[in-house]
Parts: sequence; structure tokens; C-alpha cells
Amino acid sequence: MDIVQLHNDQKFELLAHIWPQMPRDDYETYARLYGKYFLYLEEQMSLVQRKPSIYSIGTIDHLTKLIEHIRGTENGTKADISSDGSSKSFNSIDIAVRIWLTIDVQHSSVQFSGSFHWPEDINLSGALEDWFTPPQDTKDKNIRQVPVDFSILNLIRYYQFKVTWTSDLLQHLKVDWKHKKIMVFEHGICLRNHIEYPSCPLPRAVVQEAIDTLILLFPNDRDTNEFLLEEGRTFLGVPYGRGRSLSLASYCYWQRNLSDLIDHWEQGPKGWSQMRLKPDRGNLLEYVTFWAATFVLVLTILSIAFGVASLVLAKQALHVSIRSLEVSVQSYNLALAMACTDSNATETLPGFCN
Repeated sequence: MDIVQLHNDQKFELLAHIWPQMPRDDYETYARLYGKYFLYLEEQMSLVQRKPSIYSIGTIDHLTKLIEHIRGTENGTKADISSDGSSKSFNSIDIAVRIWLTIDVQHSSVQFSGSFHWPEDINLSGALEDWFTPPQDTKDKNIRQVPVDFSILNLIRYYQFKVTWTSDLLQHLKVDWKHKKIMVFEHGICLRNHIEYPSCPLPRAVVQEAIDTLILLFPNDRDTNEFLLEEGRTFLGVPYGRGRSLSLASYCYWQRNLSDLIDHWEQGPKGWSQMRLKPDRGNLLEYVTFWAATFVLVLTILSIAFGVASLVLAKQALHVSIRSLEVSVQSYNLALAMACTDSNATETLPGFCN
């Protein structure tokens, strides 16, 4: 099924299974914000269709009904929700949760370090709470303030970072320091819906903080809007209903990620990035020093160039003068020779003609 090509009635019906409290007019107002989410649904369905033998269900309708079943058994374990306790059933449950919560739930047969699994003997809320346990070493950073111009766009401009968009909330704000890539969760409309129409097992504080990090890193200004337009992302249009917090203490689950990025930010731009003046003029001294040195260097190069040119011209002028002198001498000798041919030359020019 090509989900992106469904008409609006079908799209709304699909979303209503995921967020049953969503009214139709809300979908109509923000329909344009679901484009990337529908592509994500297609991606998940393609996984099922490529390997139908490992799943017990194979259509988006069946998966959305499974979401309703999981929601209805809030305290049930994965084994309670499974129809027959088979690996196919468990794998289908994993896909349903991926679609519902936009987190990459790995199948039990996949054993990647750091990947999220929903064990069969606990409920989904418990598994998520265990995963999102906040770190305990952030107390000394609670008074720290986030620089007002700290944003994804400025990290790209001045620090050569790149953005990798992810549909997995669990990968949000992970940084590949070697290649300077920041992963950013792209489905802001889903986070908003989890808050607006609460019916999901994700901890509410986690969802709110994920929203706050997007608001922090993507301030609603012209440059950020232009950047997101180029990237084909629209989550600045999501009505989050929250302000931008610059206190690091406001962030718990992603505080360490933000703190590491701020540490890097405060070291200042390196290399050619110093050529740009940061919005808060925090690198004003480095900026002025660089351009002053560059100006002096240019003047020095120009002075040397003009000096060399002057030497070349002077040499050419000297050569011309020497040639002129030689011509003058030859002209003089010729005139003298002609004068001496006169019969009375020895008498009239005794000093020159012999």
C-alpha cells in the first residue's frame, strides 16, 4: 500500500487508530506536517513485506488494530498481548510499537549493543521507563545556561556539524564526534500528538523534553526556517505550546548530550569558521585579529608585488637609456665623420679632424 498516496479520509482514519482522540479538524489543519511520518510508515511496511515469513500480520490496517489492542492492555506484558506466543507474533508487536511510538524496537532475534528490546515478561511502560532512566551525574551542571545563539544551524555554520534525521526517538541527539554528525528526531508532530492526545506509554516527561530540545535547537527565526525548508522538514509549524528554555537544568534525559555539545561550542570555532562573526559576537576578538592579520598580509603581498614591478620597470628604463646613449654616440660619430669629409675640415675643426 502506498500510504503517501491515500486520500485524506483514509489518512485520517489511519491516524485516528494511533491517536484516537484526534478530531478531524486538527488533522485538516496540520495535514502537511505528516509527510515524513507517512513515509516512515511506508518504510516500516516495506520491512514487513520484504520478510513476510517472520511476521504474523502484513497490512497497515492490521498493525493499527494491533496498536489499539496494545493500548487496551496497558498493564499487559508482551506475552499477554501476543496471540500465540510465537516469534512471528512478537515481531509484529515490535513493528506496531515502532509505528505508534516512533522508536526502533528490535526483534528478540537481533542482539545489537545499545538497542531497545521489549522483553516478553514486562509491560511496555515498564520497559520504556527502564530505558529512559536519567543519568545521575548531572547535578553539578544544573546551574549552567545554554548560550542564546546555540542552535543546530549555528553548529553547522561555525563548527562544521552535519544533521542526520532520524525516525527513532531513542537516537535523538546522539553525536558522531569523529564525523561531526548530530542525529535529530524529525517527527515533531508525533510528539505533539502524544502530549495533546495522551494515550501512549512513553513517559510524559520524556516527550515534553524531546519537544523542548527541538524548540531549543531550532529557534523560530528566518534563517532556521530557510534551513528547514531546504531540508524538507516542517516541524517548526507544529503548535507545541511551549517556550524556549535556556536553562540546562530544564533538561534531564538529554542533558548530557546537550552539555557535551555546549562544551564543544564554548571552545570556539576552528579553522576557516573563525572568519565568520558569531551572532552573539562571542568570537569578536578572534574575528578582528584574523581579518586584521589578513589585511596586513594582503598589503604586504601588494607592496612586494609593486616593488618587484618597479624593479622590472626600472631595469627596462635603464636598458632603454643605455640604448639611447649608444644611438646618440653613433649619431655623433656619424655627424663628425660627415663634417670631416669637407676639404677645409682640418682647418675648421682641427681638434676633431686630422
